[in-house]
Amino acid sequence: MPKAGITYSKRKVEAPDYRALRAREERAVKDELGALARSDDRVERSADIIRQADAEIALHIEDRDQAVASLWFYEHVLGLARAIDVTNTAYREILSKALYGIDRRRTESGHYELRPVPDVTGPELVKLAEEARVPRIENAFEELPRLASVVSAARARRATAVVFMRDAALALSEEPYGWSGEKIAEHAGVGTKLIWQQQRTARLAREKARKS
Repeated sequence: MPKAGITYSKRKVEAPDYRALRAREERAVKDELGALARSDDRVERSADIIRQADAEIALHIEDRDQAVASLWFYEHVLGLARAIDVTNTAYREILSKALYGIDRRRTESGHYELRPVPDVTGPELVKLAEEARVPRIENAFEELPRLASVVSAARARRATAVVFMRDAALALSEEPYGWSGEKIAEHAGVGTKLIWQQQRTARLAREKARKS
């Protein structure tokens, strides 16, 4: 929301159609994993997709966040949360981390939240960013849509694969497989605790579906 004391940039980040992007990535994963008849194949491939997505996110998210911070603190660009396909809360956390790193404060409700960015004028925002050594990204306008698209697409693939993986992990624990959590984890290349968590979530989802 525009605030007094800030001269906003007239430039806007050209955001892609994230809804279409997410739908396309989700459909690709559903088609691939849905074509696998065996639960052991599904859990293994799902784990691969999740690992690949995590690697892509890790490779691009820092650059994305630096570009966002540069455009806000130095250029005062509006609409950045929508431009990178995140919630307003997530956007504010990106800016907070750029200034303060991980600095969580306990709220009156007992929850923890990141230290908020001060509500100050444009010149004061620039000063804060310079003092915190927030980098100026010269090609941020051009690079941000690409970086955000990679992260958004990877998150969509990951979220879809997680559903398949937890269902497959539960199926493998039942007949005709009867696999232990340890065996499933070894087959998928993940930790046993993760498999147990996924099985628990899958059971709850199945019970909820039966009741509805």
